Amino acid sequence: MKYPLNALIKLLCLGDAHLGRYPSRVPTDESSLSVRAVWRRAVTEAIDNDVDAVILTGDMADNNNSYFEAYGALRGEISRLSQYNIPVVAVAGNHDHEVLPRLAESVPDDNLTLLGQGETWEEKILETGSGQSLRCVGWSFPSAHYDQSPLDIFNLPQSEYFTVGIVHGALESQDKFAPLAKRDLDAHPVDLWLLGHVHAPKLHEDHRAPVLYPGSPQPLDPGEPGTHGPWMITIDDDNHIQAEQLPLASVRYEEIVIDVSGREKIGDIHTSIVEQLEESTTELTKNYPLLQYLSCRLILEGQTRLHRTLSTEGLANTDSYDRQVNQCSIAIDKVSINTAPNRDLQEIAQLKNDPPGILARWLLKLENTDDHALLNDAHDAAKTVYSSTGFKTLGEKEPDPETLARLVNQQALLLLDELLAQKEDND
Repeated sequence: MKYPLNALIKLLCLGDAHLGRYPSRVPTDESSLSVRAVWRRAVTEAIDNDVDAVILTGDMADNNNSYFEAYGALRGEISRLSQYNIPVVAVAGNHDHEVLPRLAESVPDDNLTLLGQGETWEEKILETGSGQSLRCVGWSFPSAHYDQSPLDIFNLPQSEYFTVGIVHGALESQDKFAPLAKRDLDAHPVDLWLLGHVHAPKLHEDHRAPVLYPGSPQPLDPGEPGTHGPWMITIDDDNHIQAEQLPLASVRYEEIVIDVSGREKIGDIHTSIVEQLEESTTELTKNYPLLQYLSCRLILEGQTRLHRTLSTEGLANTDSYDRQVNQCSIAIDKVSINTAPNRDLQEIAQLKNDPPGILARWLLKLENTDDHALLNDAHDAAKTVYSSTGFKTLGEKEPDPETLARLVNQQALLLLDELLAQKEDND
């Protein structure tokens, strides 16, 4: 990474590591795929780049049950940073609200500063290598749940120093995990906000002061796709901020779309999948040389005469797609079939009173509107099912409108294919 020549402050930021957990759907006998390995790699980056501080935005430990594993990993690396005079400033999240205070009490040399215990905002002034002072202000979770905005009790005055605000909370969300409003972030005397809780990395630059969710440094499940890793932040003498993600994660979850249009045989589809997997992984390993494991969810799309076979039988033996590309192992987690039958809906819709013609006309309308009788009926049915006692205990969420529309379309196409097959058999 190339830093600005006039950079006065360098920070390494990460959060939501959840030390004590292991990425799902990943071989557990590979220590290099663990969260701990990426945490160690992040500390090495901090040392190699001689940063002024490491900022931790909460949930570094998964929970109290993981205390001993997280304690060893955190204490060991914080001690290593101490040897290079790199301080660590942290806040506690909802998962480590008990673990981090215990750790802060036991770390030697006072190299870990935990801000904001006791439902208060605290500050820490750091002297950087350039001689510039940096002010860190932060608030920590007092318990596993906190349904008020911690910004409501922010009472620290403005400072002449560049100020970094550190808090673990949910941006623009009314939940029980310290909800934060954008307007409140903008209202306080902070030059850069570093947040935890959201595992998807995101830099919001549409604020008076930039807002960064560093995300989880190592993704933990398929709901965390894309690039992960800590962030390097530099601040120059004009207080310009540069934030760049360091792609240190060894695991990646990815959705890969395979176009199977026109494929006549299952073997042709297998060939398309293998080719696309190898092409995608080759590109990823070129851009992310530390990537070691790719967990894929395949999405098959396009018109094919094999639509009914794929929709009813799926793909057998997906383990056959597991392979090694460069240094990266590939495994298939799930296959979604979003194909369509090789039928001309416009032509079928000309069948005036036949059921296939009626259904084809419904499908054509479904493509062009969000308000459709099929979708309305499906929404009512889904709401009834998901609000039932049996489903409530599973904790499953009702499908969003886009997912519901896709499911309705898929089932309607299967029905259309079956109706046409029956019609053809009777002709």
